[in-house]
Amino acid sequence: MVTTMPKEVSLLAVVFDLDDTLFPERCYVRSGYRAVAEHLRRMLRRRDALEDRLWRRFLAGKTEGAFDALNDHFDLRLTGEQILELVSVYREHKPSIRPWPGVPAMLSRLHAQFRLGLLSDGFLPAQRLKLDALKLGRFFDAVVFTEEMGREAWKPSPIGFEAIRAELDVPHEACAYVADNPAKDFLAPNGLGWRTVQYLRPGQVHAHKPPPRDEGLPQAVVRSPGELLEALRD
Repeated sequence: MVTTMPKEVSLLAVVFDLDDTLFPERCYVRSGYRAVAEHLRRMLRRRDALEDRLWRRFLAGKTEGAFDALNDHFDLRLTGEQILELVSVYREHKPSIRPWPGVPAMLSRLHAQFRLGLLSDGFLPAQRLKLDALKLGRFFDAVVFTEEMGREAWKPSPIGFEAIRAELDVPHEACAYVADNPAKDFLAPNGLGWRTVQYLRPGQVHAHKPPPRDEGLPQAVVRSPGELLEALRD
């Protein structure tokens, strides 16, 4: 459902989140687990159902400590250093991911009307590798990965929003942020006077999470590229 957002100032820039907004995050997780499983099979010369175990655990809602749990379940006898190596394999693999249907065409249409930005939390180099794999970088006039500014810049901090607004060279009140996760995505831009839109798609990981307080609710909720274009129209 599209709701009305404040429109006192004409919209000049639209900034997007990355994970689960432009592509399915679970596809990245599956791709990373596959890379880790292949790494372990080469290292240990075992053919356990490693990827399947990781994936079933994720589908059960268990996302923390995945590699420690795998180590314990299969008695792999990995050291702490080897577990950290698996984390690096996961974050540094070349992901097999695609945008949500309709996203490239939607970005193309928006880029003809607005300045576009990408603002994303997450570990590097994983975020850059995701953007490269999606082949969407050409649509963005500015890209800010908050990790480059330190963990204190991760959302819900306003630091990243301040930085990308400066790069796009537009007023805060002329910006919109499109994202998926109410727990962290909308509090800061709402406070800065941005328009905020939650882009819902089937199977998102964090879209159901509550905001830290009411000021963190999105101003509009959409479920398709067409609804998003409508919500951003002045």
